[in-house]
Parts: sequence; structure tokens; C-alpha cells
Amino acid sequence: MNKKLRISLIAVAIILLIGISVTSCMAILPKANMKPSDYDLGMTMEQASKQDKAILTVFYVDWCTYCKKFMPRLDKVRNINKDNLNVVLINVEDPANEKISREYKIGAFPTVYIIDPKYDYRSHIDGAFLESVDVLNTEVHKYLNLRKLAQRGVSCQQ
Repeated sequence: MNKKLRISLIAVAIILLIGISVTSCMAILPKANMKPSDYDLGMTMEQASKQDKAILTVFYVDWCTYCKKFMPRLDKVRNINKDNLNVVLINVEDPANEKISREYKIGAFPTVYIIDPKYDYRSHIDGAFLESVDVLNTEVHKYLNLRKLAQRGVSCQQ
């Protein structure tokens, strides 16, 4: 091969490698300015209610700046507790969610509840507990620990 052809092939190979590297990194990095509806948790309230887990329910709207900032924290808490907790997102502006939004009297965003259909339990988590992953995770664990105690109590009665 002549020298010019070899240099051209090397340049093309380098450009391809750079392109592949950049594309790979973009796939791994989270999107900037993600809306809450961009987070696909793959679970509806109906599906979550059929499982024997507590449900961390987040009522949101896509235009809410705080909702956008909260979602990465929520996602981390979801991953930490995925074996014991389902997370459901409910878009308050979706007409299909009007009934549940009225039932929970949603007026601020995000509004977060721990709901446990098994024990007919629901508890609002105050906005101050949404400020960090650690604080929210502590609140979630308080309920999960109570749930374990309740389950032990039920099994003792049987």
C-alpha cells in the first residue's frame, strides 16, 4: 500500500472509533432536562396493587421544575428498594388519573405517598423528606420495617 492510502485508512479508523465512543457515552449518560414522564418505571398503580409490596406513589406534572429535580433521587431510592417496594408515577394532568388525583386531594407537586393495599394503609411523605436520597430512603425504610413487623404479627396469629 502506498503511504497516502495507509494514512487515509488510519484517519478513517480513528474517526470511526471516536464516533463509536461518543455514541456509546451518550447512550449511558442520562438525558438532560428529563421530564418525569420520561422515566419509564414499567408499572401502573393497578399492576403494583396486585403485588405484595408497598407502593411509593408520586403524583407529578411534567412542567414542575421540582418534579424534574426530584426524579433522579426517586430513581435511586427505587433501585435501592426494588425487592420490597414498587414505585408508581401518576401524571395528574392525564385525564385517566383524574379520579385518583381527586381521591388523594393532590394540589402540589410532587406529592408522594406510601400506599400499601395489603394493610389498607396510606401515608403522605412531606416535601422536606424529598430533599435527598438518604432522607427519603430513611422514611421509606421506616414504613418497610413496620410492614415487616405487621407481617410477623399476622403469621403469629395463623
